Amino acid sequence: MKLIDIQKKIPEIKLIKGNGDIQVHYVWADSRKLTPSDIFVLPNASDDVLESYLKMAHELGCQVVLVSKRHLKLKALSLFSTLLESEEPLGDLHGKLASLLLGYPSKKLKIVGITGTNGKTSLTFILFHIAKKLGKKVALIGTVQIQILDRVLESGYTTPDASSLNLLLKEMVEEGVEYVFMEMSSHGLKLGRVSGIEITCAGFTNLTQDHLDFHESMDDYFESKFKIFQLLEQSSVKNKFGLVAGDVSFGDKMIQKIRETNLKSPIYILGKSGEFHYSNTKLSLLGSEYRFHKKEKNLPFIEVRTVHTNLLGNFNVFNTAFAMSIAYELGFPWDDVVKAVETIPTVPGRFHVVPFPDKSRIAVVDYAHTPDALENILKSCVEIRPKQLICLFGCGGDRDRTKRPQMAKIAETLADYVILTSDNPRTENPEMILDEIEAGFSRGFKRYEKITDRSLAIKRAVSLLEKDGILVVAGKGHETYQILGKEKIKFVDFEEIENAFLNLNT
Repeated sequence: MKLIDIQKKIPEIKLIKGNGDIQVHYVWADSRKLTPSDIFVLPNASDDVLESYLKMAHELGCQVVLVSKRHLKLKALSLFSTLLESEEPLGDLHGKLASLLLGYPSKKLKIVGITGTNGKTSLTFILFHIAKKLGKKVALIGTVQIQILDRVLESGYTTPDASSLNLLLKEMVEEGVEYVFMEMSSHGLKLGRVSGIEITCAGFTNLTQDHLDFHESMDDYFESKFKIFQLLEQSSVKNKFGLVAGDVSFGDKMIQKIRETNLKSPIYILGKSGEFHYSNTKLSLLGSEYRFHKKEKNLPFIEVRTVHTNLLGNFNVFNTAFAMSIAYELGFPWDDVVKAVETIPTVPGRFHVVPFPDKSRIAVVDYAHTPDALENILKSCVEIRPKQLICLFGCGGDRDRTKRPQMAKIAETLADYVILTSDNPRTENPEMILDEIEAGFSRGFKRYEKITDRSLAIKRAVSLLEKDGILVVAGKGHETYQILGKEKIKFVDFEEIENAFLNLNT
Protein backbone atom coordinates (compact mmCIF):
# COMPACT_ATOMS: atom_id res chain seq x y z
CA MET A 1 0.00 0.00 0.00
CA LYS A 2 1.24 3.50 -0.81
CA LEU A 3 1.86 5.95 2.03
CA ILE A 4 -0.52 8.43 0.42
CA ASP A 5 -3.31 5.83 0.62
CA ILE A 6 -2.48 5.11 4.26
CA GLN A 7 -2.84 8.81 5.03
CA LYS A 8 -6.31 8.83 3.50
CA LYS A 9 -7.37 5.98 5.79
CA ILE A 10 -5.54 7.29 8.88
CA PRO A 11 -5.40 11.09 8.52
CA GLU A 12 -3.77 11.48 11.95
CA ILE A 13 -0.51 10.43 10.27
CA LYS A 14 1.37 13.23 8.46
CA LEU A 15 4.15 12.83 5.90
CA ILE A 16 6.88 15.29 6.93
CA LYS A 17 9.73 13.97 4.82
CA GLY A 18 9.92 11.85 1.68
CA ASN A 19 7.66 10.59 -1.09
CA GLY A 20 4.05 9.57 -0.50
CA ASP A 21 4.14 7.16 -3.46
CA ILE A 22 6.47 4.76 -1.64
CA GLN A 23 4.99 1.28 -1.17
CA VAL A 24 5.00 -0.34 2.29
CA HIS A 25 4.26 -3.91 3.22
CA TYR A 26 3.77 -4.01 7.02
CA VAL A 27 4.57 -2.28 10.30
CA TRP A 28 6.65 -3.21 13.36
CA ALA A 29 7.71 -1.63 16.65
CA ASP A 30 10.35 -4.35 17.06
CA SER A 31 13.35 -3.23 15.00
CA ARG A 32 14.64 -6.81 14.77
CA LYS A 33 11.64 -7.89 12.66
CA LEU A 34 11.81 -5.13 10.04
CA THR A 35 12.20 -5.66 6.31
CA PRO A 36 13.08 -2.90 3.79
CA SER A 37 9.39 -2.42 2.90
CA ASP A 38 8.09 -2.03 6.49
CA ILE A 39 7.21 1.02 8.60
CA PHE A 40 9.10 1.27 11.87
CA VAL A 41 6.94 2.69 14.69
CA LEU A 42 9.09 3.95 17.52
CA PRO A 43 8.34 2.03 20.74
CA ASN A 44 8.35 3.41 24.29
CA ALA A 45 12.04 3.68 25.24
CA SER A 46 14.70 6.16 26.27
CA ASP A 47 16.33 8.32 23.60
CA ASP A 48 19.60 6.38 23.84
CA VAL A 49 17.81 3.09 23.26
CA LEU A 50 15.77 4.57 20.40
CA GLU A 51 18.96 5.78 18.73
CA SER A 52 20.29 2.20 18.72
CA TYR A 53 16.95 0.82 17.45
CA LEU A 54 16.94 3.34 14.60
CA LYS A 55 20.46 2.37 13.56
CA MET A 56 19.43 -1.30 13.55
CA ALA A 57 16.35 -0.47 11.45
CA HIS A 58 18.52 1.42 8.95
CA GLU A 59 20.98 -1.47 8.71
CA LEU A 60 18.05 -3.78 7.85
CA GLY A 61 17.09 -1.48 4.98
CA CYS A 62 14.03 0.12 6.52
CA GLN A 63 13.18 3.47 4.89
CA VAL A 64 10.05 4.69 6.71
CA VAL A 65 9.76 5.68 10.39
CA LEU A 66 6.68 6.86 12.31
CA VAL A 67 7.53 9.26 15.15
CA SER A 68 5.99 11.70 17.61
CA LYS A 69 7.08 15.32 17.70
CA ARG A 70 9.24 14.69 20.74
CA HIS A 71 11.30 12.21 18.70
CA LEU A 72 12.30 14.70 16.00
CA LYS A 73 15.49 15.58 17.88
CA LEU A 74 16.86 12.03 17.51
CA LYS A 75 20.04 12.16 15.42
CA ALA A 76 19.55 8.76 13.76
CA LEU A 77 16.39 9.98 12.02
CA SER A 78 18.64 11.69 9.49
CA LEU A 79 19.46 8.21 8.12
CA PHE A 80 15.92 7.73 6.79
CA SER A 81 14.47 9.01 3.53
CA THR A 82 10.86 9.05 4.72
CA LEU A 83 9.41 10.24 8.02
CA LEU A 84 5.83 10.09 9.27
CA GLU A 85 4.74 12.10 12.30
CA SER A 86 1.63 12.21 14.48
CA GLU A 87 0.36 13.86 17.64
CA GLU A 88 -1.69 10.72 18.45
CA PRO A 89 -0.21 7.98 20.70
CA LEU A 90 2.04 5.85 18.52
CA GLY A 91 0.83 2.64 20.17
CA ASP A 92 -2.73 3.33 19.00
CA LEU A 93 -1.56 4.16 15.47
CA HIS A 94 0.55 1.01 15.37
CA GLY A 95 -2.57 -1.12 15.90
CA LYS A 96 -4.58 0.78 13.30
CA LEU A 97 -1.76 0.49 10.75
CA ALA A 98 -1.31 -3.26 11.31
CA SER A 99 -5.04 -3.83 10.90
CA LEU A 100 -5.25 -1.67 7.75
CA LEU A 101 -2.23 -3.25 6.05
CA LEU A 102 -3.62 -6.77 6.58
CA GLY A 103 -7.10 -5.90 5.31
CA TYR A 104 -8.85 -5.60 8.69
CA PRO A 105 -8.83 -9.31 9.67
CA SER A 106 -10.75 -8.64 12.89
CA LYS A 107 -13.81 -7.59 10.86
CA LYS A 108 -14.08 -11.15 9.57
CA LEU A 109 -14.15 -12.65 13.09
CA LYS A 110 -16.36 -12.41 16.15
CA ILE A 111 -13.88 -11.32 18.82
CA VAL A 112 -14.76 -11.43 22.52
CA GLY A 113 -12.32 -9.38 24.60
CA ILE A 114 -12.12 -9.90 28.37
CA THR A 115 -10.34 -7.56 30.78
CA GLY A 116 -10.04 -7.44 34.57
CA THR A 117 -7.40 -8.09 37.21
CA ASN A 118 -8.61 -11.64 37.84
CA GLY A 119 -10.59 -14.11 35.76
CA LYS A 120 -9.44 -13.28 32.20
CA THR A 121 -7.70 -16.59 31.60
CA SER A 122 -10.48 -18.71 33.11
CA LEU A 123 -13.24 -16.85 31.28
CA THR A 124 -11.68 -17.01 27.83
CA PHE A 125 -10.86 -20.69 28.41
CA ILE A 126 -14.44 -21.48 29.50
CA LEU A 127 -15.95 -19.55 26.58
CA PHE A 128 -13.61 -21.28 24.15
CA HIS A 129 -14.77 -24.70 25.35
CA ILE A 130 -18.47 -23.78 25.43
CA ALA A 131 -18.28 -22.59 21.81
CA LYS A 132 -16.21 -25.62 20.80
CA LYS A 133 -18.76 -28.01 22.33
CA LEU A 134 -21.46 -26.21 20.36
CA GLY A 135 -19.59 -26.98 17.13
CA LYS A 136 -18.16 -23.51 16.52
CA LYS A 137 -14.74 -22.95 14.95
CA VAL A 138 -12.85 -21.19 17.72
CA ALA A 139 -9.54 -19.65 18.73
CA LEU A 140 -8.06 -18.49 22.03
CA ILE A 141 -5.49 -15.78 22.80
CA GLY A 142 -4.25 -15.50 26.37
CA THR A 143 -1.72 -15.86 29.14
CA VAL A 144 -1.37 -19.63 29.08
CA GLN A 145 -1.49 -20.27 25.34
CA ILE A 146 -2.74 -19.32 21.91
CA GLN A 147 -4.97 -21.91 20.29
CA ILE A 148 -6.24 -21.90 16.70
CA LEU A 149 -8.85 -24.66 16.36
CA ASP A 150 -6.92 -27.70 17.70
CA ARG A 151 -3.44 -26.22 17.19
CA VAL A 152 -1.71 -24.85 20.30
CA LEU A 153 0.96 -22.13 20.11
CA GLU A 154 3.12 -20.73 22.88
CA SER A 155 2.01 -17.38 24.31
CA GLY A 156 4.66 -14.75 25.01
CA TYR A 157 2.43 -12.02 26.43
CA THR A 158 -1.16 -12.00 27.72
CA THR A 159 -1.94 -9.61 24.85
CA PRO A 160 0.46 -9.85 21.87
CA ASP A 161 1.90 -6.68 20.29
CA ALA A 162 -0.27 -5.12 17.57
CA SER A 163 1.69 -6.50 14.62
CA SER A 164 1.83 -10.06 15.96
CA LEU A 165 -1.83 -9.90 17.00
CA ASN A 166 -3.08 -8.88 13.57
CA LEU A 167 -0.96 -11.53 11.86
CA LEU A 168 -2.53 -14.08 14.23
CA LEU A 169 -6.03 -12.84 13.41
CA LYS A 170 -5.27 -13.05 9.67
CA GLU A 171 -4.09 -16.63 10.16
CA MET A 172 -7.30 -17.43 12.05
CA VAL A 173 -9.42 -16.02 9.22
CA GLU A 174 -7.50 -18.15 6.70
CA GLU A 175 -8.13 -21.28 8.81
CA GLY A 176 -11.87 -20.66 9.01
CA VAL A 177 -12.15 -19.51 12.64
CA GLU A 178 -15.49 -17.90 13.57
CA TYR A 179 -15.04 -16.86 17.24
CA VAL A 180 -11.93 -15.59 19.03
CA PHE A 181 -11.85 -15.39 22.83
CA MET A 182 -9.10 -13.04 23.89
CA GLU A 183 -7.59 -11.71 27.11
CA MET A 184 -7.03 -7.96 26.96
CA SER A 185 -4.58 -6.90 29.66
CA SER A 186 -4.29 -3.38 31.04
CA HIS A 187 -0.80 -3.23 29.52
CA GLY A 188 -2.17 -4.22 26.12
CA LEU A 189 -5.02 -1.71 26.31
CA LYS A 190 -2.86 1.18 27.52
CA LEU A 191 -0.05 0.54 25.04
CA GLY A 192 -2.43 0.28 22.08
CA ARG A 193 -1.78 -3.39 21.28
CA VAL A 194 -5.49 -3.93 20.52
CA SER A 195 -6.15 -0.58 18.81
CA GLY A 196 -7.84 -1.01 15.46
CA ILE A 197 -9.34 -4.37 16.46
CA GLU A 198 -13.06 -4.67 15.72
CA ILE A 199 -14.63 -6.53 18.65
CA THR A 200 -18.07 -8.05 19.09
CA CYS A 201 -18.03 -8.17 22.89
CA ALA A 202 -16.15 -6.41 25.71
CA GLY A 203 -16.24 -7.98 29.17
CA PHE A 204 -15.04 -6.50 32.50
CA THR A 205 -14.60 -8.91 35.44
CA ASN A 206 -13.15 -6.80 38.30
CA LEU A 207 -10.34 -4.46 39.28
CA THR A 208 -8.12 -5.02 42.31
CA GLN A 209 -4.61 -3.92 43.18
CA ASP A 210 -1.95 -5.17 40.77
CA HIS A 211 0.58 -3.87 38.24
CA LEU A 212 1.27 -0.65 40.15
CA ASP A 213 4.87 -1.07 39.01
CA PHE A 214 3.53 -0.24 35.51
CA HIS A 215 0.50 1.97 36.17
CA GLU A 216 0.95 5.32 37.89
CA SER A 217 -2.04 4.73 40.18
CA MET A 218 -5.25 2.74 40.56
CA ASP A 219 -6.97 5.51 38.58
CA ASP A 220 -4.56 4.96 35.70
CA TYR A 221 -5.13 1.20 35.99
CA PHE A 222 -8.91 1.76 35.89
CA GLU A 223 -8.74 4.09 32.88
CA SER A 224 -6.64 1.51 31.02
CA LYS A 225 -9.32 -1.12 31.66
CA PHE A 226 -12.07 1.26 30.51
CA LYS A 227 -10.37 1.45 27.11
CA ILE A 228 -11.94 -1.89 26.23
CA PHE A 229 -15.35 -0.20 26.12
CA GLN A 230 -13.96 2.63 23.99
CA LEU A 231 -12.68 -0.09 21.67
CA LEU A 232 -16.18 -1.60 21.60
CA GLU A 233 -17.71 1.79 20.82
CA GLN A 234 -15.35 2.28 17.86
CA SER A 235 -16.12 -1.18 16.48
CA SER A 236 -18.28 -1.34 13.34
CA VAL A 237 -19.37 -4.93 14.07
CA LYS A 238 -23.11 -5.57 14.11
CA ASN A 239 -24.83 -6.83 17.29
CA LYS A 240 -21.90 -5.80 19.49
CA PHE A 241 -22.36 -5.58 23.27
CA GLY A 242 -20.57 -5.29 26.58
CA LEU A 243 -20.89 -7.14 29.88
CA VAL A 244 -19.84 -5.70 33.27
CA ALA A 245 -19.74 -7.56 36.56
CA GLY A 246 -21.61 -5.23 38.89
CA ASP A 247 -21.11 -6.83 42.31
CA VAL A 248 -17.30 -6.75 42.24
CA SER A 249 -14.49 -4.38 43.12
CA PHE A 250 -14.78 -1.30 40.86
CA GLY A 251 -17.93 -2.74 39.23
CA ASP A 252 -20.09 0.23 40.26
CA LYS A 253 -17.41 2.66 39.17
CA MET A 254 -17.12 1.04 35.75
CA ILE A 255 -20.90 1.10 35.27
CA GLN A 256 -20.96 4.78 36.30
CA LYS A 257 -18.10 5.61 33.90
CA ILE A 258 -19.90 3.87 31.04
CA ARG A 259 -23.10 5.81 31.74
CA GLU A 260 -21.28 9.15 32.05
CA THR A 261 -19.53 8.54 28.73
CA ASN A 262 -22.90 7.91 27.04
CA LEU A 263 -21.75 4.84 25.13
CA LYS A 264 -24.22 3.81 22.44
CA SER A 265 -23.26 0.14 22.53
CA PRO A 266 -25.61 -2.02 24.65
CA ILE A 267 -23.97 -2.86 27.99
CA TYR A 268 -25.40 -5.64 30.19
CA ILE A 269 -24.71 -6.26 33.88
CA LEU A 270 -24.05 -9.50 35.74
CA GLY A 271 -25.20 -8.80 39.29
CA LYS A 272 -28.18 -8.47 41.58
CA SER A 273 -29.48 -5.42 39.72
CA GLY A 274 -28.49 -6.60 36.25
CA GLU A 275 -29.87 -8.56 33.35
CA PHE A 276 -28.01 -11.65 34.57
CA HIS A 277 -27.63 -12.94 38.13
CA TYR A 278 -26.89 -16.14 40.06
CA SER A 279 -27.88 -17.40 43.52
CA ASN A 280 -28.20 -20.47 45.79
CA THR A 281 -24.59 -21.58 45.30
CA LYS A 282 -23.60 -25.04 46.54
CA LEU A 283 -19.92 -26.04 46.55
CA SER A 284 -18.13 -29.35 46.98
CA LEU A 285 -14.97 -31.11 45.85
CA LEU A 286 -17.08 -32.81 43.17
CA GLY A 287 -18.30 -29.60 41.52
CA SER A 288 -20.58 -26.60 41.91
CA GLU A 289 -24.30 -25.93 41.58
CA TYR A 290 -26.24 -22.66 41.40
CA ARG A 291 -29.36 -21.02 40.04
CA PHE A 292 -28.82 -18.73 37.07
CA HIS A 293 -31.28 -15.89 36.37
CA LYS A 294 -31.69 -13.93 33.15
CA LYS A 295 -34.25 -11.25 32.47
CA GLU A 296 -36.15 -11.80 29.27
CA LYS A 297 -35.92 -8.84 26.89
CA ASN A 298 -39.17 -6.86 26.69
CA LEU A 299 -40.94 -9.40 28.91
CA PRO A 300 -41.92 -9.05 32.59
CA PHE A 301 -40.48 -12.34 33.79
CA ILE A 302 -37.09 -13.84 34.65
CA GLU A 303 -35.97 -17.25 33.40
CA VAL A 304 -34.20 -19.37 36.01
CA ARG A 305 -32.11 -22.46 35.36
CA THR A 306 -30.24 -24.78 37.72
CA VAL A 307 -26.64 -25.01 36.57
CA HIS A 308 -24.15 -27.77 37.40
CA THR A 309 -20.44 -27.49 36.61
CA ASN A 310 -17.48 -29.71 37.33
CA LEU A 311 -15.34 -26.61 38.02
CA LEU A 312 -14.63 -26.02 41.71
CA GLY A 313 -14.84 -22.90 43.84
CA ASN A 314 -17.06 -19.85 44.19
CA PHE A 315 -15.00 -17.87 41.69
CA ASN A 316 -15.73 -20.51 39.06
CA VAL A 317 -19.43 -20.08 39.74
CA PHE A 318 -18.87 -16.41 38.85
CA ASN A 319 -16.74 -17.36 35.83
CA THR A 320 -19.26 -19.80 34.37
CA ALA A 321 -22.15 -17.38 35.01
CA PHE A 322 -20.21 -14.60 33.26
CA ALA A 323 -19.36 -16.91 30.35
CA MET A 324 -22.97 -18.07 30.04
CA SER A 325 -24.17 -14.46 29.94
CA ILE A 326 -21.84 -13.72 27.02
CA ALA A 327 -22.75 -16.97 25.26
CA TYR A 328 -26.43 -16.08 25.52
CA GLU A 329 -25.88 -12.61 24.01
CA LEU A 330 -23.80 -14.19 21.22
CA GLY A 331 -26.96 -16.10 20.33
CA PHE A 332 -25.82 -19.57 21.36
CA PRO A 333 -28.71 -22.01 22.11
CA TRP A 334 -29.51 -21.63 25.79
CA ASP A 335 -30.04 -25.31 26.65
CA ASP A 336 -26.82 -26.25 24.87
CA VAL A 337 -24.87 -23.63 26.84
CA VAL A 338 -26.20 -24.88 30.19
CA LYS A 339 -25.28 -28.43 29.18
CA ALA A 340 -21.80 -27.40 28.00
CA VAL A 341 -20.72 -25.92 31.36
CA GLU A 342 -21.30 -29.26 33.08
CA THR A 343 -17.97 -30.63 31.80
CA ILE A 344 -15.40 -27.89 31.21
CA PRO A 345 -11.74 -28.99 31.19
CA THR A 346 -9.74 -27.74 34.16
CA VAL A 347 -8.33 -24.31 33.41
CA PRO A 348 -4.51 -24.68 33.44
CA GLY A 349 -3.11 -23.42 36.73
CA ARG A 350 -6.50 -22.29 38.03
CA PHE A 351 -7.81 -24.38 40.95
CA HIS A 352 -5.79 -27.30 39.61
CA VAL A 353 -6.53 -30.12 42.07
CA VAL A 354 -3.66 -32.53 42.85
CA PRO A 355 -5.02 -35.41 44.98
CA PHE A 356 -3.01 -37.49 47.43
CA PRO A 357 -2.71 -41.09 46.09
CA ASP A 358 -5.46 -42.35 48.40
CA LYS A 359 -7.46 -39.11 47.89
CA SER A 360 -7.50 -38.51 51.64
CA ARG A 361 -6.27 -34.93 51.13
CA ILE A 362 -5.64 -32.60 48.20
CA ALA A 363 -3.44 -29.75 47.04
CA VAL A 364 -4.76 -26.92 44.89
CA VAL A 365 -2.40 -25.14 42.49
CA ASP A 366 -3.56 -21.67 41.51
CA TYR A 367 -2.09 -18.64 39.72
CA ALA A 368 -3.41 -16.33 42.48
CA HIS A 369 -0.73 -13.64 42.81
CA THR A 370 -2.81 -10.64 43.89
CA PRO A 371 -4.55 -9.96 47.23
CA ASP A 372 -8.01 -10.39 45.71
CA ALA A 373 -7.13 -13.62 43.88
CA LEU A 374 -5.53 -15.14 46.97
CA GLU A 375 -8.57 -14.21 49.06
CA ASN A 376 -10.91 -15.77 46.48
CA ILE A 377 -9.04 -19.06 46.29
CA LEU A 378 -8.73 -19.37 50.08
CA LYS A 379 -12.39 -18.49 50.66
CA SER A 380 -13.44 -21.08 48.11
CA CYS A 381 -11.42 -23.68 50.01
CA VAL A 382 -12.86 -22.57 53.37
CA GLU A 383 -16.38 -23.02 51.97
CA ILE A 384 -15.55 -26.67 51.19
CA ARG A 385 -14.91 -27.04 54.97
CA PRO A 386 -11.59 -28.90 55.05
CA LYS A 387 -10.24 -30.20 58.35
CA GLN A 388 -7.10 -28.12 57.76
CA LEU A 389 -6.13 -25.37 55.30
CA ILE A 390 -2.46 -24.63 54.59
CA CYS A 391 -1.50 -21.71 52.35
CA LEU A 392 1.88 -21.56 50.59
CA PHE A 393 2.71 -18.46 48.58
CA GLY A 394 5.29 -15.80 47.75
CA CYS A 395 5.40 -12.58 45.72
CA GLY A 396 7.18 -11.83 42.46
CA GLY A 397 10.33 -9.73 42.52
CA ASP A 398 10.64 -6.45 40.60
CA ARG A 399 6.86 -6.05 40.81
CA ASP A 400 4.36 -4.12 42.97
CA ARG A 401 5.71 -4.33 46.53
CA THR A 402 2.70 -2.78 48.27
CA LYS A 403 0.57 -5.92 47.86
CA ARG A 404 3.02 -8.13 49.80
CA PRO A 405 1.87 -7.36 53.37
CA GLN A 406 -1.76 -7.33 52.22
CA MET A 407 -1.46 -10.92 51.03
CA ALA A 408 0.07 -11.94 54.36
CA LYS A 409 -2.91 -10.53 56.23
CA ILE A 410 -5.33 -12.43 53.97
CA ALA A 411 -3.45 -15.70 54.45
CA GLU A 412 -3.32 -15.18 58.23
CA THR A 413 -7.07 -14.57 58.35
CA LEU A 414 -8.22 -17.51 56.21
CA ALA A 415 -5.60 -20.28 56.55
CA ASP A 416 -4.73 -22.49 59.51
CA TYR A 417 -1.05 -22.36 58.65
CA VAL A 418 1.03 -20.27 56.24
CA ILE A 419 4.33 -21.01 54.52
CA LEU A 420 6.08 -18.09 52.82
CA THR A 421 8.38 -18.99 49.96
CA SER A 422 9.86 -17.67 46.71
CA ASP A 423 7.69 -17.04 43.68
CA ASN A 424 9.75 -15.50 40.85
CA PRO A 425 12.20 -13.33 42.83
CA ARG A 426 13.89 -12.11 39.64
CA THR A 427 16.63 -9.61 40.57
CA GLU A 428 15.38 -8.94 44.11
CA ASN A 429 16.81 -10.63 47.19
CA PRO A 430 14.39 -13.55 47.91
CA GLU A 431 14.77 -13.25 51.69
CA MET A 432 13.95 -9.54 51.61
CA ILE A 433 10.76 -10.26 49.65
CA LEU A 434 9.69 -12.72 52.35
CA ASP A 435 10.52 -10.14 55.03
CA GLU A 436 8.22 -7.62 53.32
CA ILE A 437 5.41 -10.18 53.14
CA GLU A 438 5.98 -11.16 56.78
CA ALA A 439 5.53 -7.53 57.86
CA GLY A 440 1.81 -7.91 57.10
CA PHE A 441 1.23 -10.49 59.84
CA SER A 442 -0.28 -9.39 63.12
CA ARG A 443 2.01 -8.97 66.09
CA GLY A 444 2.16 -12.29 67.92
CA PHE A 445 1.05 -14.35 64.89
CA LYS A 446 3.08 -17.58 64.94
CA ARG A 447 1.24 -19.99 62.64
CA TYR A 448 3.72 -19.60 59.81
CA GLU A 449 7.27 -20.23 58.66
CA LYS A 450 9.57 -18.95 55.91
CA ILE A 451 11.32 -21.35 53.53
CA THR A 452 13.01 -19.55 50.64
CA ASP A 453 13.53 -22.65 48.48
CA ARG A 454 10.11 -23.32 46.85
CA SER A 455 10.76 -27.04 46.39
CA LEU A 456 11.66 -27.50 50.07
CA ALA A 457 8.68 -25.36 51.06
CA ILE A 458 6.29 -27.60 49.12
CA LYS A 459 7.80 -30.73 50.70
CA ARG A 460 7.37 -29.16 54.14
CA ALA A 461 3.76 -28.17 53.45
CA VAL A 462 2.90 -31.66 52.22
CA SER A 463 4.44 -33.20 55.36
CA LEU A 464 2.18 -31.01 57.52
CA LEU A 465 -1.03 -31.71 55.56
CA GLU A 466 -3.51 -33.79 57.52
CA LYS A 467 -6.23 -36.15 56.32
CA ASP A 468 -9.21 -34.21 54.85
CA GLY A 469 -6.98 -31.13 54.56
CA ILE A 470 -6.30 -28.79 51.64
CA LEU A 471 -2.95 -27.28 50.70
CA VAL A 472 -3.15 -24.18 48.50
CA VAL A 473 0.02 -23.53 46.48
CA ALA A 474 -0.48 -20.07 45.02
CA GLY A 475 1.28 -17.66 42.70
CA LYS A 476 2.65 -19.61 39.76
CA GLY A 477 -0.23 -21.73 38.50
CA HIS A 478 0.42 -22.81 34.90
CA GLU A 479 4.02 -21.55 34.83
CA THR A 480 6.66 -24.20 34.13
CA TYR A 481 9.62 -22.17 35.36
CA GLN A 482 10.97 -20.02 38.16
CA ILE A 483 12.89 -16.81 37.50
CA LEU A 484 15.95 -16.49 39.71
CA GLY A 485 17.96 -13.39 38.88
CA LYS A 486 17.67 -13.21 35.10
CA GLU A 487 17.70 -16.98 34.64
CA LYS A 488 14.68 -19.21 34.07
CA ILE A 489 14.87 -22.65 35.63
CA LYS A 490 12.36 -25.48 35.15
CA PHE A 491 9.86 -25.57 38.00
CA VAL A 492 6.30 -26.91 37.93
CA ASP A 493 4.25 -26.64 41.13
CA PHE A 494 1.97 -29.61 40.50
CA GLU A 495 4.91 -31.88 39.64
CA GLU A 496 6.66 -30.89 42.88
CA ILE A 497 3.47 -31.65 44.81
CA GLU A 498 2.95 -35.01 43.11
CA ASN A 499 6.52 -36.05 43.92
CA ALA A 500 6.14 -34.90 47.54
CA PHE A 501 2.88 -36.86 47.86
CA LEU A 502 4.49 -40.01 46.44
CA ASN A 503 7.49 -39.74 48.77
CA LEU A 504 5.20 -39.26 51.75
CA ASN A 505 3.10 -42.26 50.72
CA THR A 506 6.05 -44.68 50.46
